[in-house]
Amino acid sequence: MNIFVAGIHGVGKTYLAKRLPPASGLMHKSASVLIKEERALPEWNTDKRVADVDGNQVALAKAVARYNAEGTALLLDGHFVLVGQNGLFVPLGADVFKALNLSAIVLIEAPPDVVAGRVTQRDELHRDSAWLTDFMAKERTQAELVCAELNLPLTVLNSPSDADFAFAIASLARDRG
Repeated sequence: MNIFVAGIHGVGKTYLAKRLPPASGLMHKSASVLIKEERALPEWNTDKRVADVDGNQVALAKAVARYNAEGTALLLDGHFVLVGQNGLFVPLGADVFKALNLSAIVLIEAPPDVVAGRVTQRDELHRDSAWLTDFMAKERTQAELVCAELNLPLTVLNSPSDADFAFAIASLARDRG
């Protein structure tokens, strides 16, 4: 059983996942970290643009399968939509997520001005609210499409507290485990 935590850059996916109590029984891993490990890549570009989308998704599926084969259930954080090298949004198809052995999806959202502040502080990138709103809408649409195609439950949380996030994960793990 793996649970996927999705959302655009800066909504708080990794922050929340890292703070999840160990009693959840899930090991937190970021999709980008697994891809880098699998492909033995150096650091990503700071602009968050992705060059080899297909190769990265194959590497991610291999890494997840390796953890699952060892008996490790993952709380995996990542994206349904990436920003391509050309700056355009690249939605990931259901086949990518089918290969991740997912039981449920949690989509994290936050107000665009909050996300903009986080991204500026963390990555020194300046994103305007309209761009972030569009990105978030595309992320949600793709999450809904993938969940419908794979018959996975989708829980959407808006700026959840640690407790709200932990409760949602525990409920999904209990229901799907």
